[in-house]
Amino acid sequence: MEPVERSKKRVQPWIKAAVHFSLCFAVGALAALAPLAATGAPSAANIRSSFLGPFNNVQRAVAAPASPPVPDLGLLLIVTATRPDAGMEQDASLVRLAHTLRHVAPPLLWIVVSAENRTATARAVRVLRGTGVMFRQLTYDARNFTDADAVDEVEHQRNVALSHIERHRLNGLVHFAGASSIYDLRFFQELRQIRGFAAWPVATISPAEQKIRVEGAICNSSQIIGWYSKDSSTNGSQRTSTAVDAVDTSASNRNSSSEPLKINISGIGFRSSMLWDSGRSFIRRNSSAGATQDFIQIVHQMAMEGVTSDCSESQITLWHLDMPRFTLIPEGQETRQQQSLVVRDEDKPTT
Repeated sequence: MEPVERSKKRVQPWIKAAVHFSLCFAVGALAALAPLAATGAPSAANIRSSFLGPFNNVQRAVAAPASPPVPDLGLLLIVTATRPDAGMEQDASLVRLAHTLRHVAPPLLWIVVSAENRTATARAVRVLRGTGVMFRQLTYDARNFTDADAVDEVEHQRNVALSHIERHRLNGLVHFAGASSIYDLRFFQELRQIRGFAAWPVATISPAEQKIRVEGAICNSSQIIGWYSKDSSTNGSQRTSTAVDAVDTSASNRNSSSEPLKINISGIGFRSSMLWDSGRSFIRRNSSAGATQDFIQIVHQMAMEGVTSDCSESQITLWHLDMPRFTLIPEGQETRQQQSLVVRDEDKPTT
């Protein structure tokens, strides 16, 4: 029996130590929960604070400060029409415009419309992907247009882009940017601040003709009452086209010719929601076909009907370069043309 008694004596100190530890833990836990019982039911935050003690303040001190709210900038929808036969000259213009758009604060979507041609489309996509600007390329059938229909073709491209914006309800601020346009970055800041429709003066520089033409809107408070065009080659003479229901009392500002003045659509910007806002009087739907009229005509209506807008008459932040078009001739073809000219000179009769 002596070995059994010795084993009992060895176990008893461990039992006493375990009981003592359990009692101390229970007393400590009750002491910690006692202040919470006096104030009501304990919450998770109070229990956490009681157990953390002085370390709770340390954790709050090292917590990262809340970041300031990011301003909600409007989405810029920049629409650019291209020429199907421009080649490398147009590629260079697109790259230059892309470098400008890269300096504009996002969000920005560059919508480029080009002809439905595999070679031209592949080249345009390669150029656009290398710019680093978020873009969307749209195509159209250019077989219905000739060189004489260049203006109608550009209008058709813009209408393709506006139809895409309306179909997908891309809510943002629309601007038609030419590939050869030059911008002051403040232009895009002002574009994001417009409430509906806005207009800016555009300076067109023609190195070949050595003249500068300024086109813009005539503003009366928050309304466009007409459009003007100043040509530097005619000593500042001005042609004016007055908007609907607007009165122009100055005889010097009247358009002397019966030909209506064309609006430079590159100098306007508007909110895309105006395209599908059913409350607008200038949007009419064909109930039989369910189709909407040409959106580019809607834009022209907005510009001519004197809608409430933000317009600027003084500061020019947009320039357009009217560069002559050059045609690259292959080296072999150029040699044959030179030889034919030499033969023609030799065939001339001598006197």
